[in-house]
Amino acid sequence: MATKKNKVIQRTRRGNGEGSIYQEKNGTWVGAIWVTNADGTKSRKKVRAHSKAEASKKLVELTGKMNIFKNSLYSNKNFGELFLDWLLIFKKPSVTPRTFEGNIRNFNLHIKPYLGNMQIENVSKATIQQLINELLAQGLAINTVKKNKFLLNQFFDYAMESGLVTTNPTYQIKVRSRNVRLYDQENEYKAIPAEYRMKFLMAINGHPFLKTLCMTAMFAGLRIGEILALKWENIDFENKTINVQHGITQVPIFDDKGEIISRKTVISDTKTACSVREVPVPDILLDALKDWKKQQWVKQQLSGVDLLKPSSIVFSNDDGSVRTYYGTRVAFDRLAKKHGFFGKIHFHTLRHTYSNMLFEANENPKVIQALLGHKSVKTTLTVYNSIDKSYYKQATDKLNDLFNNEKMAEFKALEQKKQTPALQRDLDEIETDPEIIMLEKLLAEKKAQKKQHQDEM
Repeated sequence: MATKKNKVIQRTRRGNGEGSIYQEKNGTWVGAIWVTNADGTKSRKKVRAHSKAEASKKLVELTGKMNIFKNSLYSNKNFGELFLDWLLIFKKPSVTPRTFEGNIRNFNLHIKPYLGNMQIENVSKATIQQLINELLAQGLAINTVKKNKFLLNQFFDYAMESGLVTTNPTYQIKVRSRNVRLYDQENEYKAIPAEYRMKFLMAINGHPFLKTLCMTAMFAGLRIGEILALKWENIDFENKTINVQHGITQVPIFDDKGEIISRKTVISDTKTACSVREVPVPDILLDALKDWKKQQWVKQQLSGVDLLKPSSIVFSNDDGSVRTYYGTRVAFDRLAKKHGFFGKIHFHTLRHTYSNMLFEANENPKVIQALLGHKSVKTTLTVYNSIDKSYYKQATDKLNDLFNNEKMAEFKALEQKKQTPALQRDLDEIETDPEIIMLEKLLAEKKAQKKQHQDEM
């Protein structure tokens, strides 16, 4: 390590023209390289960054020489360090912050503990398969395991391109197609049971904000993020519809090590393209929204904040700003504890209830799919169509209606009438069959011999 004034230079051996990266005393990382200008002359170019990885990335962008990344960033690092560098430099810019948060979480929880201290050349196909098997044995969801495999596959594809490995060990790794678990249908019921729905509406009746918000989920099927992003211009009171255009999301802010330092609530696009939709509004919800609009008008007069312009958020804070999901959930949990349904009902329960009420009304599943904004009707049928024991009784009652006692008596009488002539013919044939007559004669003789033997004794 060489030192200069105001600098602490940390170098690794590189080829000619591949540049250098060093750290100054103030913590700044500097990347320097000689580049050839258009007139054939050479000049020394420098870049500065907060981390060595970022400095490497800037040099790559400056020169286009990928071997800088390979030599300076990858030298003497274990698998976990290489993987994290790849996530921060190449994965992070290509995905949304929420997706990157999931990538970092999967790496820290599932990949790093098993492979982090290994050298990349020692991570084999058998090693990856053992990792996958272990994750499955822990009971992780199949989708979570597949996401980890996908992430590993992407990393090794890049490692091959960079010349760090010659093969991708994730190829032909097996992950079973579905979860194997005990199934408790009653505990899978995700909607508010029919007998408790009115009790829930009565409980929220004295809380104007939560009442209207919960009813929007329960009678229009909107996700909580879609509700909190709803604007007055999205509600058509005349045609009784809600146009779902946006949703709120929490965007994580990362430091240079990939750790979350803060979150910011913003209005963004809906969860999927299919989530953009127009939902008819029943009168019970329309009346609740009108009452909420009146209350917002009163707040507007007192505060001077325009809460009712078309672009204003329907369920905004008093200053017109977007409510966070966390703050809204705290208010909901407080209400739930007060009325004794804490832990039993949450926001998404109300969306499931909307779906179930439509199924109970025998609505077409494709219509329900469109109203919920699902990409696949399979999700609508398998996840949002809950059943409880009352459904079993309804099914039994339908069978009873089809096969009641009176109908069954008629059926039995008809069958007996059909069978009597055939049964008599069968008996007549048995009585006249020569083989049957001979068998009966032999049995009678055997019985007589047995009786005679007993008498002699």
